[in-house]
Amino acid sequence: MKKIWMTVLSATLVLSMVGCGKKADPQTPGTTGGEEIIIGAIQDLSGGSSVSGVAMDRGAKLAVDEINAAGGINGKKIKYISYDTQGKPQEALNAYTRLTDQDKAVAVVGPPISNIGLALIDTAKEKKVPVVGAFIDSRVTQKEDKTPNDYMFLVQPTNEQSGIIQASYLIDELKLTKVALFYDKTNAFGVSQVGAFKAYVEANGGEIVTEQVFKSGDVDFKVQLNKIKESGAQAIFAPNYPKDNTLYCTQMNQLGMDQDIVTMGGLEFAPPFLTTLPNPEIVNNVYFALNVAFDDPKLQKLNQLYIDTYEDAKTVDDISVKVYLGYDAIRLIAEAIKNADAITGEGIKNGLEKIESFDALPGKIGFSTKSHQPIGLSMVMYKINKGTNEKIGPYVPEVLK
Repeated sequence: MKKIWMTVLSATLVLSMVGCGKKADPQTPGTTGGEEIIIGAIQDLSGGSSVSGVAMDRGAKLAVDEINAAGGINGKKIKYISYDTQGKPQEALNAYTRLTDQDKAVAVVGPPISNIGLALIDTAKEKKVPVVGAFIDSRVTQKEDKTPNDYMFLVQPTNEQSGIIQASYLIDELKLTKVALFYDKTNAFGVSQVGAFKAYVEANGGEIVTEQVFKSGDVDFKVQLNKIKESGAQAIFAPNYPKDNTLYCTQMNQLGMDQDIVTMGGLEFAPPFLTTLPNPEIVNNVYFALNVAFDDPKLQKLNQLYIDTYEDAKTVDDISVKVYLGYDAIRLIAEAIKNADAITGEGIKNGLEKIESFDALPGKIGFSTKSHQPIGLSMVMYKINKGTNEKIGPYVPEVLK
């Protein structure tokens, strides 16, 4: 029988525990003893980005179950504790502090939310407990002086890499040179990609014909979209969250803009985005890039396990890429623990820095010692054609090879 593990305990947190054994009782953050290794997670499980947060949480849980079923890490089972941030930085800080100070977590799976990643940097440095997350803003993991933020690690391509890949595909492959920007000016996820995207377009024969912004909570985009239409744009770069993408696609369709204007939509157009819409066919002429291919043979066992486990998953199209990121985040932490001198936050941080060629779902990856960002990742391009995801294939711009 399928099972759903997530149980809401209060308006602000969700607690999930996987594993068994004697609870650790050290006196300082980031240390563990006894028979369990405590790994925490801070995800949006009930807010505006909960589609992504729930997916990462589920992926992490599947990895924990798999590791525990195989005997744990060096004979110790993982106890997994997950808190709901509601997508709010202060809630995330409160949850991280509770994990490190009260629960004695030695590592934390972080969210795919850059604003929260940025908010965690100083506290993670103080507590010395590493956060392995999917916050693509490169400032989360690397300082201005090009040295790493010691306890922050990224498991997917950075904002700069994503921006360059998407700009290159529009300019070099689709041969579209008149590009509009449309993004949430209050969201680091989108803002952080715009600079690299814009720079590549302008340096390679393209033109940014208009830059239209909105703020979190806006629901009517027709003024901005009409200005884009009037600008003569051939393509729109729209790196926004799923809720905003739904409104965007609906209004693009209503204005008749989805037939002639290409959208480069970014990660949040990936599955399960289409399944959240009453009429997926309104999403048309949209491209996005991912660091995995859903038909990759190495994903099939996990995909089937996910479908068997969660009642709301009927097909692969119901599986978010964030499931894979959560799954790999736990596996990378486990790999670091295996090689750590001590099961402490600092020991695991050092272990993560030593990973050079880990067999993650997208392929062999490691962490750069200069940035704590992944090295070795490639991207796969997809197109949404009238509500259907179509795989194009791997794509790496010359500048990133």
